[in-house]
Amino acid sequence: MGGVLVDLQRERAIRNFMTIGVSDADNLISTYRHHGIFFDFENGNIDTDEFCRLLCEHVGKPIPREAIEDAWRSIINPPLAFKLAYLSNLRKKGLKIFLLTNNNPIIFRWACSPGFTPFGDVFTDYFDKIYLSYQMKCSKPDLKIFRMMIEDAGIDSAESLYIEDSERNNQAASACGFQTILVKNASDWREELTKSLEVCP
Repeated sequence: MGGVLVDLQRERAIRNFMTIGVSDADNLISTYRHHGIFFDFENGNIDTDEFCRLLCEHVGKPIPREAIEDAWRSIINPPLAFKLAYLSNLRKKGLKIFLLTNNNPIIFRWACSPGFTPFGDVFTDYFDKIYLSYQMKCSKPDLKIFRMMIEDAGIDSAESLYIEDSERNNQAASACGFQTILVKNASDWREELTKSLEVCP
């Protein structure tokens, strides 16, 4: 999701968390896999209430929940219309599309609201199924999360194309048999993906 379908804004999130008192936000927030209680939240080790409570303990003061959620949401931009339209066209051609993402309930609840997409659609409508780290209690680049998705979706990884902005995550996908594409955050990858699909078995 982040870095491929939505643009990641790590520095903005760091600034916003620092504004509400998280002075070490730069050490906790990563582009691909967070640290400390931020990792525990996306890995499903703690829920939203526990994360908010622990964050308040971490900074030594109460923080309004709305401010915490706003800071989390600031780490990504809503998806661009042309990327969603591209996904829709792929599905119309009969391709199955799955989303595997390191994510947390705050961001994904927002992604499931109609206001998240430029078309007013629900983000989940663009995929056959979505796999979330906090629900699976496992995070990329752990091979386990890829294998769980493969088994649940019933896909043949050798006949599947995986697109990712993290080299470590891409390497993990390759180790599980996927053909892969590595893209840059905020890039337009449609042409590269189209060419890759043409040569896939």
